[in-house]
Amino acid sequence: MKKYFFLIIVLMLASCTPTVQQETTPTFRFGVPVENKTQALIAAQSGLIRSFDYTEPLTVVKVEQMSFTEYSKFVGTSNDRPTDTQVWLIIYFDDNWQSKAPMPGITPPPPFHDCVYVAINAADGMPLEVGGPLQSSKIAECDK
Repeated sequence: MKKYFFLIIVLMLASCTPTVQQETTPTFRFGVPVENKTQALIAAQSGLIRSFDYTEPLTVVKVEQMSFTEYSKFVGTSNDRPTDTQVWLIIYFDDNWQSKAPMPGITPPPPFHDCVYVAINAADGMPLEVGGPLQSSKIAECDK
């Protein structure tokens, strides 16, 4: 009788235990070409996390593949990279960005409300540049 009682309790508890569905997040393996916007967003996270603290959710304003020359003109930078290098430009908006200090003991600038950008190499997904705030006049969504 005790065995049946124990078995009934175990079955009741098992039926009451909620099943947790594990969400699957797409992954990206650095070193392979970035073939679509989803992969570009995943690859850009490493550069974004190293450079800024922010509050979720972020607003993705732009994800576009372009040449390094087009990218440089858009963000107003110059570099000695080959101009035909293909990059993905990802622009994010957030209400409360905080730049991370480049070295311990250095006080970072105050938080800001604007857009930041990440450029990743389309050939291997590695972050090339991370910057911000972006000149808001270039993108209306950055003027929220």
